Amino acid sequence: MKKLLLFICLTMVIVTPGRGAAESSMAHAHAASAQVFRINGAEITLQLDPPNFQPGTTPKAAVMLKDVMSGSPIYDAELYIRLEKEASMDHGSPKIAGKTDKGNTGDDLDFGDSMDMPVTRSAADLSGFIKLAPKQMAGMFGADYPLPGAGEYAFTLAVKSLNGKIYAEPLRYGGVISYPKRSHASLYRILFVLGSIFLSGLIAAYILYQRKAVGLGAGQKLNLLDIPWLLRFLKSAWFQPVFQIPVLMVFLVIMAAGLFDIQQGDRNIATLLMWTIWWTAIIFTFVFVGRIWCMMCPFGAIQDWIGRIASMNRDFPRPMRNIYLSSSLFFVLTWWDSYSGIVNRPSLTAWLLIGFFIVASGMALVFKGRSFCRYVCPIGGLIAIYSMFSPIELRNKCLEVCRGHKVKECIKGTAMSQPCPMAETPMTLDRNNYCNFCSECIKSCSQDNIVIRFRSFAKDLWVSSKGYFDEALLAMVLVGITIVVTGEMVAPWHGWMDILGRILPFDTLGIVSHAAREKATFLFTMTAGSLIIPSFLLLLASLIVRKGTGPDSPLTLKRTFVQFAYMFIPVGLSMHLAHNINHLFKEGPEIVPAVERLLSGISGAGEPDWAVTPLMGNESIFWLQMIIILIMNIFSLYAGYRIAVRYYGDKALRAFIPMAILVVVFIAINAFILGQPMSMRHTHGGM
Repeated sequence: MKKLLLFICLTMVIVTPGRGAAESSMAHAHAASAQVFRINGAEITLQLDPPNFQPGTTPKAAVMLKDVMSGSPIYDAELYIRLEKEASMDHGSPKIAGKTDKGNTGDDLDFGDSMDMPVTRSAADLSGFIKLAPKQMAGMFGADYPLPGAGEYAFTLAVKSLNGKIYAEPLRYGGVISYPKRSHASLYRILFVLGSIFLSGLIAAYILYQRKAVGLGAGQKLNLLDIPWLLRFLKSAWFQPVFQIPVLMVFLVIMAAGLFDIQQGDRNIATLLMWTIWWTAIIFTFVFVGRIWCMMCPFGAIQDWIGRIASMNRDFPRPMRNIYLSSSLFFVLTWWDSYSGIVNRPSLTAWLLIGFFIVASGMALVFKGRSFCRYVCPIGGLIAIYSMFSPIELRNKCLEVCRGHKVKECIKGTAMSQPCPMAETPMTLDRNNYCNFCSECIKSCSQDNIVIRFRSFAKDLWVSSKGYFDEALLAMVLVGITIVVTGEMVAPWHGWMDILGRILPFDTLGIVSHAAREKATFLFTMTAGSLIIPSFLLLLASLIVRKGTGPDSPLTLKRTFVQFAYMFIPVGLSMHLAHNINHLFKEGPEIVPAVERLLSGISGAGEPDWAVTPLMGNESIFWLQMIIILIMNIFSLYAGYRIAVRYYGDKALRAFIPMAILVVVFIAINAFILGQPMSMRHTHGGM
């Protein structure tokens, strides 16, 4: 055990990038009130100080100049700036400010990574401009620039001389810079933290009180069903509808907004609610409360309601009782989104949900229970294996009671309850994968033999009686697909794809056009990175384990692959969480003006202020991501160690080390990718 702890500590040091990674991310990110571009070998950073509108304060327009090659500041420059309030901006591209009488020659352009500003030679008239004076900080130029209020401003930067070069006619650069209202995000964060601490304290005190009330001793686990009000709530007929009906209403609003509202991903509540808020939130529910989302899911609810009224109640085909179909649909939808941008297209989002409602309803008419949820839903398999991480479980109190009871109401149902919609039975339930806490077994069990209790995180990964090949494959696919999907959103991705595109034999295959090669390169990367490479590496590690543990190894090659695949679930889960909190904290606040815009369309109140401030800065998000990665790394290594001890006994270390090395490799890749500057999911103007 001491060796395991030492190994975990070493991996925590190895996989964590230095602070430079976070600084790199900060340097590449375009802040709300900053623009970065290059000209004539100089990197120019334009920003407002303070970056947010504050009544009674005159902001400063500041420009920082530094040499692109050496990074040293540039002292010699003559700069002028003009800012004009924009009533309506096209965020898709920067603009040229002011009229010009000459074309863009591009003589002095340096097309570096951050060069995205147009440049024109213009007349020498600089009326309306303010000259930027050198400041005390090396390479800094600035001037007070009174602005009427918050909003977005078209800026024009005029350069008369730069780094010793004097221009006969000033060069002008135009673009858009944001000057938002002062954000209350920091106050909200403080309130959230304090509220979380207070709520956690209340919950802990209440649990201790309940333990004392039922007379539990040290080491005994509290059965949450011993809390009278909670038991009454779970047994009531309105337990599920009280969650299902509001969620269904929200999804109906999403579909209506997606079909009939503005078709702009960052302005429509359909895409923001669905892909920024909902998708991130449910991943956290898997971590903390297992599959409880499925209990309130509108697709599941529609199956429940139809199934109780007009279903043929047929069994789902036995050959398809696995998660291969579900996993395949998840891969296809992920690829489709990466290629067509479902998350940026409100109408496509709405039609996707409508399609799921139709399929779920059709299956409910034919098959018993929630066959769609268990075998077809594209995220059903993902929910199943991620729920194994949850610290809450529903189990039987005593297996012998279940065996001795002949009626089995939990399977057949009663006049007051339905059979388990997921075709599970508490007698054999030893993991969280397919229990959605619907409470039907609690209502039906006449023996009072059900328990809901807390346990250690990720316990299912090593205590489950059996592993399954379809789940093992999905666990490895999720490791790869989270790397690829996150990777395509970082700045160096296109460079990596260009290199790969030059290696692939497109000429031999007759693929000539650039667009076709780009599509083929991405499809190859997604397929190889998700379906092939992670599973192949696990297979290779399994071969090493087999060889290292000798001819009397207790597991076959396939069983070694299957059992150890479960230790990689926290690896995929960590990247899923880290990737989505970036979107949540940066893009989540956009839901406020999106809702205001929708309501203003009804009331005629006018256009809302779209200059929102992220809930958390780049560097804070980066370190939060690293904390998640490291915590999940520990769980992954510990789960692997417990699996090795369970099956290999005194040879556990030989079995554990190859798998642990593979975990560290994946975690290091995740940490490296998260250290790169990441683009936002919803881009202005994208559809």
